[in-house]
This record gives sequence, structure tokens and C-alpha cells, in this order.
Amino acid sequence: MRYLLLIILLSCLSSVSLANPLIRKSSVVEYQYHIVASYPHSTEIFTQGLEYRRGLLYESAGQRSQSRVTKRSLNAAKPIKTTPLLQRYFGEGLSLLNNQLFQLTWQSGRGFIYHPDTLKKIGDFPIDGEGWGLTNDGQNLIVSNGSSQISFVDPEKFSIVRTLHVTIDGIPVPKINELEWVDGVIYANIWQSDWIVMIDSQSGDVVGKVFLKNLLPDELKSYKTDVLNGIAFDHQEQRLLVTGKYWPRIYHIELTAIK
Repeated sequence: MRYLLLIILLSCLSSVSLANPLIRKSSVVEYQYHIVASYPHSTEIFTQGLEYRRGLLYESAGQRSQSRVTKRSLNAAKPIKTTPLLQRYFGEGLSLLNNQLFQLTWQSGRGFIYHPDTLKKIGDFPIDGEGWGLTNDGQNLIVSNGSSQISFVDPEKFSIVRTLHVTIDGIPVPKINELEWVDGVIYANIWQSDWIVMIDSQSGDVVGKVFLKNLLPDELKSYKTDVLNGIAFDHQEQRLLVTGKYWPRIYHIELTAIK
């Protein structure tokens, strides 16, 4: 009987491991995190996109009737400017490219473009399928749709330039959400998890991963605290900033490889 239970347990663990390639043993470098500093974050924002440029933090908030784009100082939760979306839109990823702020929406087939200084809407663009995460490589927009695929999109024609299939040791990594470009590597939140993965922007191979469980301490959580989501990189100061949906804090973290 005990032998049978052991077989069942091992079978279950094996199934979980296969279902989630992030927890199985692999050749991917795993990192541990260290909190350097923390900053205020509004618990009224369902974070879908995060961008830090020129000393300012831009954020896209989701949920219907609550979706908006905000701009603020990193040290203050109160926004300097806010532009709401119409009630029918669900805000998603956000990225600043060519002095234009691009925002995805979830299932509306439409994205929006804002002037980064005023947050005034200056245009829109089509989205093929669902919009999830957004970043850029300085030339193209980089878009996720909740699958294991990431697309590079021309920011003027909005046509797909190329597509990456994201894998760990050949196994697809699904639920790719928020994105950030960090020195040639794409950092990505994995939806409904505490994982961030680092993706080779040429091959789609996951080259690193970090588990951010317990980043937000229990005493700061409330009934509405949601999952980890939101990555921004301060290219000037080389700071990695992360937060979550309805979280009260944004964290500056440093990563070191686990030997």
C-alpha cells in the first residue's frame, strides 16, 4: 500500500513538473533576488504595464472602467497626469518608443498611442488577437499574447516582423505576460506565478529565471492584493524595478546567480 502511494505521489510530482517547465531541473541559470530599495505604489492600480524613462514612471492599469495610463515620480504614488480609457477597454502592456507611448488593450483589437509629456492620445493601432505584455528593442515593439509566443511588430505599419517561440530546454513556456527589454534580453512575467524569466531575444530560449515568492511581505498584503506583474528597467542607473497588481510597493531588486 505504501509502495502504491509512493508511486502515485511521484507520478503527481512528475505531472506537475512537466506542466510547469519553470520548476523542473534544467540548464537554465536560476537567480536569487536582493531588495535594494522600495517605493510607494498605488493599491488602486491593477498593474498591466510598467515603464521607467527620464526619471518618470509610466503605468498602464487594467480592469474595465478602471483602465488608464498614469505618469508619476518613482517616489510618489500620486500621479502627475492620468488619462483614462473608455469603459469598454481593458488596459494592458505599455512601452515608450520614438517618443511615443504605446498601450495595448486585452481583447478589443485596438491599442493606443500617447504623447509621453501630456499623456494626450495621439493615435491608435490594430492588435491581432489578444494584447498582453509590451516592450521594445529600440526599433520594434515586442508583444506577448498570453501564449508561449512573442512577436516583434513594426511601430509604423504594425505588421509582424518576426515571432519568437519561447522554450526551456525545448519545452514551450506558456502564459507570458508583462515584458521588459534589458540589455538585449527580454524579461517576462509568467501570468499567475511568482516567476520572471529572461528570454534570448534572438532564439527565444529562456536563459535565466528568478522566483520572487515572498517579495511582498504578508503584512503589506490586503484582501485585494493580486499577482506579481510589472517590470521596468532604468537604463541610466541600471535598476530593475518590479511590482504587482494592487501592490502597495515597487521594489528595486538585484539578481545574483545561484551556484
